Amino acid sequence: LFAIERGGKLKIFLTKFTYDGKDYFGPNIHAECMDDAELIAEDQGLEVEGELTDLVDLDLDSKLNVLH
Repeated sequence: LFAIERGGKLKIFLTKFTYDGKDYFGPNIHAECMDDAELIAEDQGLEVEGELTDLVDLDLDSKLNVLH
């Protein structure tokens, strides 16, 4: 996990790297903008794949609760 913070809201950027010819995903970078994330990624030998924008809960084992 790498981060740059200047007082603004941090975003999560997904990265990948290649080792022995195989692609691996992670670590995530926390930065205010894509430019900052790409600077961190370059320094760490990573590639920025994009920004994480949505989280979806896939808890299929729990029951649906209906509130009235």
